[in-house]
Amino acid sequence: MDTNHLTSIKERIQKSALTAPPNPWKKIGSFAVGSLRSIGFDKKSELLLVISNSGRGVINCQTAEKVARDYEENFDDEIFLEAEGIGPLAGVVIRVAGIYGGGLPRVTRDGWSIENVTLDWAIQDILLLAPGSLLTGEKYGKPFGFYKLFRDFEPITAGFSYTGKTLVIAVSSGIEVWGR
Repeated sequence: MDTNHLTSIKERIQKSALTAPPNPWKKIGSFAVGSLRSIGFDKKSELLLVISNSGRGVINCQTAEKVARDYEENFDDEIFLEAEGIGPLAGVVIRVAGIYGGGLPRVTRDGWSIENVTLDWAIQDILLLAPGSLLTGEKYGKPFGFYKLFRDFEPITAGFSYTGKTLVIAVSSGIEVWGR
């Protein structure tokens, strides 16, 4: 199997600097969260449930506002990867992704996608690809290109809201949020 085309892709990823995503994306905010365990989006909005060792919070990812907080323990199910919401999400069961597994959507309905690439273990790169772009696009005559949003030790999770309007990257100490 010929994998020579992968060498140039690896080199481009390794040499590229962190970049801001293109329009229509913009940075919404950064949130410090100590001992972050998991996060999950409401399926119908840009509300993000955040779970840490010290409780739960809800962030409105459109306004970068913390809208609810509690300090309860034993609030998420590590097997089913679900948690009950609080504040505006009270009574809603949220699917979560984090240190116990799970995942957020990695593609939007209109074709934006993210790739989590590990070329220098344990450093990971999270790349945003525009609709129609592929990391291997060059080989197949398709658009090639990416925006490197993250390069560091393993993130806890990364992905889009169900609406596709928000992109988050979570690490053990916080969350980065982009929106459109």
